[in-house]
Amino acid sequence: MAAALFIVLPSCNPDKDPLEHFTDGVTVTTSEPTFITGTTACCGAEVTVDDNGLLIEMGVCWSTSSNPTVDDMVVKTRKCSQPFIGLLTNLEPNTEYHVRGYAQYGTEYCYGEEKTFTTLNGDVPASSPVTTMPAYDINEYGFTSEVVMTPFGADYFNLGVCYSKNPEFTFEDCDGYVLGGYPDNNRYHAYCYCYNLSPNTQYYYRAFVGFSNSSYHEFDQFFYGEILSFTTLDIPLNLDISIDYTYYDYWEYYLYFSGYLSCNKPDVVDEVGICYSDTHEYPQFESDLHTTVGTPTGEWYNFSGHIFDLSANTKYYLRPYARYMNDSIKYGNVEEVNTY
Repeated sequence: MAAALFIVLPSCNPDKDPLEHFTDGVTVTTSEPTFITGTTACCGAEVTVDDNGLLIEMGVCWSTSSNPTVDDMVVKTRKCSQPFIGLLTNLEPNTEYHVRGYAQYGTEYCYGEEKTFTTLNGDVPASSPVTTMPAYDINEYGFTSEVVMTPFGADYFNLGVCYSKNPEFTFEDCDGYVLGGYPDNNRYHAYCYCYNLSPNTQYYYRAFVGFSNSSYHEFDQFFYGEILSFTTLDIPLNLDISIDYTYYDYWEYYLYFSGYLSCNKPDVVDEVGICYSDTHEYPQFESDLHTTVGTPTGEWYNFSGHIFDLSANTKYYLRPYARYMNDSIKYGNVEEVNTY
């Protein structure tokens, strides 16, 4: 009888003991590989089964050899009631791969039809279901971008834009990201407004779709659009000074000045001060003398101070400066004063 069973029972996994096979009602369908790049590809599987209670896991396995199994590279899920979409990663460029869907049914593994694909050369632009659109409404602190996605079979996904000051980045190491809302219930077109950026700074950004096979919020697989860039606007600063008087006190000349700074985001300003020179009509912070007054305490900041150790019978040029974002300088009006 044992010999007869060995001959009669069908097998969906020839590596397993035929006596354990009870998988006649399991069908695994492998989808065609899509969105192939030099190092990634997208492939999925769907399982139909008579008894869902015995379906433990499903996924996709791949290898450079034919008939890949779960002992090779896999991407998987335990949520088996939906078609599965997986991102195959760490592939070698210009290489042929074999891929097939699989399902674990009880203690058995069943496999779908094998598909093959070849990764692209490293210099060939990658395909992706998501497209990065040009940024617009750029201001000092943010920008808006749209994300357009071609459906690729995932059930749990979200669209967004991630950005960085580094031209090479992903979602995992970006400076920030924004998930898009869906206008008119169109899940494949999203608007993203990114904010809290630094003024007068070049940013790189790209659209992305994060997807998973089990949750809307736990994305473990990503497709990206092209990396684009823009520069945020400079912050609007208004600076003005007036020379109230010059004064000679025993052994030195000094002068008293006052002025104001108006800025709609004073928290980005590091310091306010006065640059002065007796040779340059437009004194510079980097090359001429300067004195620091303080840091702004509001959108309208009044300041005043003294400059000492001036020479007699000399013309001086003075202008206020605001140092912001650590290394950016903006100047106000120039005033002239003569000592006597």
